[in-house]
Amino acid sequence: LCMFYANGLATLGVDVSIVSTGGVNVKHDQVQILSPSVDSEEDDGEEVGFATAIGKFDSLIDTISNERKGIANLSATTGGSTVIQMLRTKNQCHRYISTLTKSQQLIKDDGVFFGPGKANAHVKYLESLSPQKCTTLIPSSGFGPSTLQTLLENNILFSFKNNNKAIFARGWTMKDFWEEASWPRDSSGTGVRYGFVTEEEEDLDALFRAEQLQMQQRRPDASAERTLDPAEEAELDEQATEDRQNPYVKQIIGVEGLAEHVTSQRKSCVVFVAMRSCRTCKGINPVFTKIAREHGSDLMFAKADATGGAGKALGRQLGVDAVPSFVLFRNGIRYGAVSTSKLPSEKLTKAIVDLEAGKDFDLSLQEDDDD
Repeated sequence: LCMFYANGLATLGVDVSIVSTGGVNVKHDQVQILSPSVDSEEDDGEEVGFATAIGKFDSLIDTISNERKGIANLSATTGGSTVIQMLRTKNQCHRYISTLTKSQQLIKDDGVFFGPGKANAHVKYLESLSPQKCTTLIPSSGFGPSTLQTLLENNILFSFKNNNKAIFARGWTMKDFWEEASWPRDSSGTGVRYGFVTEEEEDLDALFRAEQLQMQQRRPDASAERTLDPAEEAELDEQATEDRQNPYVKQIIGVEGLAEHVTSQRKSCVVFVAMRSCRTCKGINPVFTKIAREHGSDLMFAKADATGGAGKALGRQLGVDAVPSFVLFRNGIRYGAVSTSKLPSEKLTKAIVDLEAGKDFDLSLQEDDDD
């Protein structure tokens, strides 16, 4: 698929670079082929990531993964994940497009032993749909003569097996799976593929402090850490004791706790992210416990404290910029996040229903407003 895009864009006069771990053949000599790491011409041959080596670029088409589902920065001014934010600020790339299909995601989640059955079944389901149930895409003005005709004249065609079906559904390939699986990961421990520019530790600290300031300005009653008097400290210690004894809500302590109880166990979970000094968090805590107690499924409910160094690191890993927030996981993979200061919450309820129904996360639910 990446070669189809590269050949097509190059035919239309676009400067194209393909980043791959190997095995790429293109028709156009003007298409540059790079590996995830590139020898720097400025730093005595030191290896740098492909995004740093290229510098500025307009768009990035990702055919094997989706960095929008990475560590999220849900700031209203930037949106998306930190990877998307860094592409904008460091590379002036304002168009990140992932073509990852649900079939590809199923293979990533369940592996090549258990995933193909689910992925192929999903493709068959899509191909069985009536064309009337599909969304009609209306091309932009002049698309035919300026784009489509040029591609056809240069034999830029995407080949597939039709099987006499009215609908073509793009599935998955073993090549794409191994390309994504063999791609080296960034040393930050975030799971981001090497070559994408990520936040350095000091940048993350500054970002977190700025987000906490925004949180205070946006929600005066949900302030960040502050100096507490002895009475408040005693009250918080009492709350911490109650949390530890809560049989319905698992306590998550730090990034290690998240890995131990959620990601490594491939749990589907709702994590209530709070801070010790957040009055709103304390106010809705009993309601969250009630929701957990009355929820009749295997979905796990957990609470994470974003206070202190370990809490701040966990907050970055969960991708929250305000408390209270609720981060949802499906089979140990971050599904989405909802920010609300009220419980019960229609947004959180819908997110949980969609999570358990196997639907994709509704991005409108992460908008920072109250129900």
